[in-house]
This record gives sequence, structure tokens and C-alpha cells, in this order.
Amino acid sequence: MENYLDNPASLKIDLMLRGIRMDDPVVKAWACGCSGIDMLLPQDTLVNIPCREEFTRNSPYTVKRTGERYFITDGRGEVEVKLVERPAFYSKKTSSGVLFSDIASVHGSYTVITPSPRCDFFNRSIECRYCAGNFDIKGATDVVYTVEDILETVAAVLKEKASEVIYLSIGFSQGDDGGIAFLKPYIQAIKKSFNCLVAVEALPPRDNHWIDETYALGADSVLYNLEIFDKELFELICPGRASLVGRKRYLESLAYAAKVFPNGTVASHLIVGLEPPGSTCMGIDCFTGMGVVPILPIYRPSAGKALRIEPLTTEIILPVYKHLYKAVKKNGINLSWVRDISMVTTPAEIRGLVDEGKGDSLMESFYKSRLGLKAAWGLSTIRRKLRVVSNNDSDPSKH
Repeated sequence: MENYLDNPASLKIDLMLRGIRMDDPVVKAWACGCSGIDMLLPQDTLVNIPCREEFTRNSPYTVKRTGERYFITDGRGEVEVKLVERPAFYSKKTSSGVLFSDIASVHGSYTVITPSPRCDFFNRSIECRYCAGNFDIKGATDVVYTVEDILETVAAVLKEKASEVIYLSIGFSQGDDGGIAFLKPYIQAIKKSFNCLVAVEALPPRDNHWIDETYALGADSVLYNLEIFDKELFELICPGRASLVGRKRYLESLAYAAKVFPNGTVASHLIVGLEPPGSTCMGIDCFTGMGVVPILPIYRPSAGKALRIEPLTTEIILPVYKHLYKAVKKNGINLSWVRDISMVTTPAEIRGLVDEGKGDSLMESFYKSRLGLKAAWGLSTIRRKLRVVSNNDSDPSKH
């Protein structure tokens, strides 16, 4: 077994892949929710570690508690870590009686908010085969949180300084807009009420004018998550996305959005573990070539959704992450906008795998600070105003 304790970037990947055993009752009680336990590794590397899934029983990693200090050990060595506290606002409710934790989920610098936990792919039996059902499915009530619920949630997040970016997402719903028409009042209300960055995860719209609309509404970042680059595997594992959106439309929308949004703010997920590493690398090259940031979450098997193309090891996938960092740098993609997120390894974090010992650049460190966040918000606002004015008279792809 390789030793990954000395490098936070590789340790994060290995922990996300293998999980951790929760032997200590105090630590076990700390882990809450279904998404694992958040820990802070050396060099302020944030990671969400699986701890409840079946595969974690075979993990070499466990947590050792010494007084008030915590260490991750693989049985041969150990490294000190910090347990990330559960946000205090989780236990509070909106004025309409909805728990904030039902609406929002904090993952590092991002707070994920899904105004309607529904995905029509499930109702059509064409859901993504890896999805564990994060959205409301067959027979469930059509829950839609009000704009007021969302605004109160965002206010609680920002008051507690729980994260820096509000990440709005939506499942599949029929329409040409990819879900933006539904998210529109939420985006507008948040940008009107708060000085914060807003990222939007939606499906590619059928017409590019909805991408222009997304930016004009106030979205600072947009994600159209292809998930799997290989065409045949995409059709097999993501039948809804393949049949009702299409792989070609994903790529077209990402390419267009990269011309509309600032450099480094358009992204797409490629799930590591659901296709051969070489295919993922091809997707990385395709995305970075058009100015899109590839985000590489690691597939987590769950009950009834045990999909794996081939057995994964960290040794197999580390070269994929190294390739990601090199491709991003080669294509001049700005990493200053990439914030820390516990559920995935960002290109910025991978620097430690390629350039041993090197941390964030001066500019990236600035943009991760509170002052830098305000600067990023201000620059984004100015750029949007200039671009929306210019867009009335010219082709957006020329800006």
C-alpha cells in the first residue's frame, strides 16, 4: 500500500476513494448526514470522506483521538486533521417552518441549494444510473421552496459565514430553457438582496439565448455537467441526458458559455470511475480546449447503484488528476475563481501533485481571502453590466 499521508492532495483523493472507518464513538457521533464527514487536512485541504457506505469497511484509514486533537492513521503513520463543525444554522427554520438543512447543504466554499428537489428523469425511468436519488422521485410530492425560503436560507449562510458561493441546482424538467426559467426569480432575488457569488447548475438549454439570459440574470458561474465523456457509456449510464438533451448539445452549450462567462467560471463534471481513465483524459482535453474547467468527482457506490467500469485504485487515477492540472495550465484557464469544495478535488488543489511543495499562487490566495471575494464580486458585476450593454449590438462570442 502506498503512503499518501505526506501529500494532502493525494491523501484527499485516496480518502474520497476508500473512505474511512469510524471506530471512535465521539468521531462517529460527529459524522452527520448521508454525505460523509468533512475534515480539514494539512495545507487547509478540505475533504468530505465517505464513512457510511459498505465499501468503507475495508478502508485502511481510521480516526484517532488524543484529547482534543484528531489524527487520520493508516496503521503505519498518522497526520493531524481538524473536524469541520456542522453549521449552526442547520438546526434552525425559515419563517414558514422549513429546516434550513432541508434546503441547503454546505460543502466548503459552496452552499448547495435546490429550490425544487425533483428530477423528471426518475418519473420517466431514464434517470442517471449512478444517481442515489438526491432528488424527489416517483410518487413524491412536488416540493418547491419559495423565494422567501431561499432568501432566508442565504441570509443564514452569509450571517454565519458558512460559505462564499451560493450554488443553485435543478434536476431535469421539460422545457427549452434547461431549468433557467424556473431558477430566474431565485437568482434575481439573491443578487438583489446580497453581495455574493452565485453559481448555477442546469441542463443545457436548446437555444443559446438562455445562456446569455443566465449570465444577464446575475449568475457568476454556470455548470452543464456531462458526467461521462465516452459517447457509448454516456448513453448507457445517462439515458435521460442522452435522449432528451444529447451529448452534442452539452458540448455546444459549454463552448458557447465559455465565450459568454469570465475565464474559469464555466465548468462540467466528469465522474472518475464510470469510464476508463483514458476517456476521462480525453474529456479533460476537450473541455480545457474550449475554456471549460473540468471538475472530477469520484464515484461513490451506494446501495442499489453499484456501478463500476473497472476496480479503481488511487495509483490508477492520480495520473488523471495530474493530467487535469497540466491541461488547465496549458490552456490558460483562470483558477482564481475555483473555490474550495469538500466533495471534489479542484484543479488548484492538484498543484501539490505536479509541483511538489508549491501552494497557491499569490493571486489565487488573494481571491480566496475575504477581501479577494469582495473584489471578485465587484469585478463580476462590472463585467456583466458592460457585457449586457454590448450584447444588445453585437455577437456575444466576440467579447
